[in-house]
Amino acid sequence: MPLSGVFGGGMARRFSSRRTALFLYVVLVGLPAVVFGALLFRQLTRDQQRLLAELPAECEDAAERLGESVAVRVLALLDGEAGRPFWEYRSWYYRNDLGPLQLSPSPLISGDPPPGIVGWFSFSVGARSGMPEIEVLRGDALPGPDPIAQRIRDLVAEVVAAPLIRDSIVAEDELLRAQQEEGYSVLEYPFVRTVVLNLSTGTLDECKAALRDRPGLASEEKEDGRDHHAIYVQPMLLRVIPREDQKYPSIIASRNIAIPKLEDQTQLPSCIDALERTVHLVQGFVIDSEWMFETMPTDVAERVLSLSPELVLADQEIPPNPDVTVAEVKVFERLSYVGHLSSDWPPDILRIKTDASSLRRDFRVQNSWFGGMAFILTISMMIGIRLLLSSIRASRIEAERTRNFVASVTHELRTPIAAVKLYGEMLHDGWVQGEEKRNEYLARIVSESDRLDGLVDRVLLRRKLFDQNHHPVPGDLNEEIRQQQEDLEMVGGRSIGDIRFDLSPGLPHVLVLQDGIHVIVQNLVENARKYAPVSVGAEGPAGEPILVRTRMSEKGHVLLEVLDRGPGIPEKDRTRVFEAFLRLGDESTRSTKGTGLGLHLVALQARAMRGKVRALPREGGGTVFQVQLKRATRA
Repeated sequence: MPLSGVFGGGMARRFSSRRTALFLYVVLVGLPAVVFGALLFRQLTRDQQRLLAELPAECEDAAERLGESVAVRVLALLDGEAGRPFWEYRSWYYRNDLGPLQLSPSPLISGDPPPGIVGWFSFSVGARSGMPEIEVLRGDALPGPDPIAQRIRDLVAEVVAAPLIRDSIVAEDELLRAQQEEGYSVLEYPFVRTVVLNLSTGTLDECKAALRDRPGLASEEKEDGRDHHAIYVQPMLLRVIPREDQKYPSIIASRNIAIPKLEDQTQLPSCIDALERTVHLVQGFVIDSEWMFETMPTDVAERVLSLSPELVLADQEIPPNPDVTVAEVKVFERLSYVGHLSSDWPPDILRIKTDASSLRRDFRVQNSWFGGMAFILTISMMIGIRLLLSSIRASRIEAERTRNFVASVTHELRTPIAAVKLYGEMLHDGWVQGEEKRNEYLARIVSESDRLDGLVDRVLLRRKLFDQNHHPVPGDLNEEIRQQQEDLEMVGGRSIGDIRFDLSPGLPHVLVLQDGIHVIVQNLVENARKYAPVSVGAEGPAGEPILVRTRMSEKGHVLLEVLDRGPGIPEKDRTRVFEAFLRLGDESTRSTKGTGLGLHLVALQARAMRGKVRALPREGGGTVFQVQLKRATRA
């Protein structure tokens, strides 16, 4: 088969193996990654679109939840005050639930009002015209003029008392009809005299004497157990009054209480003459607007809202933005209230907003992360392909080197073996005549045996340098070279003058191994003689001899150099020449002998002695093999 067919088949097989490896890599690694990435990106896009579509509904739901929670807090406040007996709206009142009848201070004049309440108020409206006297209780308010209490009186007079008087609701027949109105509850209070005393204007002693003289009110109990008196109480109603001079509207919670007159009006003492007619009381409290529209909703929002829906207070503006969805918090729809509201004032001034721009920003971050991961995966796949091709190439190069090594070793081994066999057979068969010729053949047998031994030693030395730990010791570099100088000058048993030495004096000691410098110099000189031989005539060398020198570098490093005037080494191969079994060119067409281990052993020896080697171009042509040795430290 012609060589073109052999090499063509080899190249075809290499191309086929690379193509197969790439195909398997793409199918087993690349294709699943692309399919999975496409599916993941599709699902990510769908999720983002779904979240954007659900944003308005989420905003409405958040407003609904916040409105419900705020209404519950307001109803709890109203229910707590609705259960308060009417007599606690007086600064002092009579009570008998703790034993004998006694005069006690109202809880509304001790301590601070609870959160949400500015103060309480109470007044009685009779058949007479005119504005009633409004009593305001504000806990431990300091004595003296109280501007807040005065504002409460003015507000209650304007919003609650004035409409009652104007609409003549205080007429007795109107109050009695309130007993049948829907929404009123009937409370059966025991101890009629407790009710009577808390409506009287007299002292306790005066009233007690009057009660003793009054049949039916002198004792605490009757035959059916206790004396009862029905009181009609209206639930708390809210009134919302917007003010132009205030950030938030004013809110009043009030109730009407109807206490029917006593049926027996005979000889009622003046102390208890309050029940000669039906008593109409109006009681309630003013809600803190800032608590209602700011403090309490903010606290509730922190509990019931997530980070995305955001509470917007009345004084906060929402700039026009197509990405912003706004929903009103319906609080008063869940409460019974009477609103004195203008037509353009919304009853619900709390709002919830969701900003899609933040969601889109999060989506962009997610997409960026996804793009980054896709980019990293693409780079990883490209690196994987590169490594795969490099591995295939390295395997091919290793196979090529092995082939070259086997070819060169086969050639190098066969030559001395054939020579030894030839000369041995000639001596054995008696073909050699004369003692001089016999000695010449014996010398050649010894020379070829030494050559064969050197080949084996090189292979064993490589194994030794790889497998063992080395401990170099301080040594004199120049002295190590001088010990082998004579052997290096001899070629074929005589000195031909193709080598000269330039050893710088006074070099510091360096770390060396036994025979390490010898191996380095011998292989470098042998490599120079092989690839840059110096012609030697009768009058001496015809060219510039090989130079072995030692010197100190400008940075203080100890250098061992071997310089030749050969063809030089291409820049791309200057680091590769120290690899094992590497010989530049094709082994089948090579004319120089060798196994590709010489320079490799130089690199191994330098590394074992903590040094390093490199090949440099020589000025004027040729190569400089430079070994940098590690300086020895002395105690």
